[in-house]
Amino acid sequence: MDPTLVAKLNKTCAPNVTAIVFLDQNTSFSFDNDFYNQILLKRGILQIDQELALDNSTASIVSGFASNGIRFQNNFAKAMVKLGSIEVLVGKAGEIRKNCIVFSLTN
Repeated sequence: MDPTLVAKLNKTCAPNVTAIVFLDQNTSFSFDNDFYNQILLKRGILQIDQELALDNSTASIVSGFASNGIRFQNNFAKAMVKLGSIEVLVGKAGEIRKNCIVFSLTN
């Protein structure tokens, strides 16, 4: 993580356990691709977010979204439409997975 960001977070969070910080440090109130630019600069707040740029299966997506805001917005819109078409399974029809990419074994 960027040392300047670490110092800022230590100053903000240490004295106050209820402190709130934005995941997007620059354009917190805008819907844009700057989050991905911050990830490339090692300024990801959550470790899992920072790992997006480090993993071979997602690094090209991060750099693509960071360099092209229109691409990010178009892909986000498509994902939301796709997510909206998923029917939620409830009760015994549903499944809780320990690993989201692997079906759980049923009895």
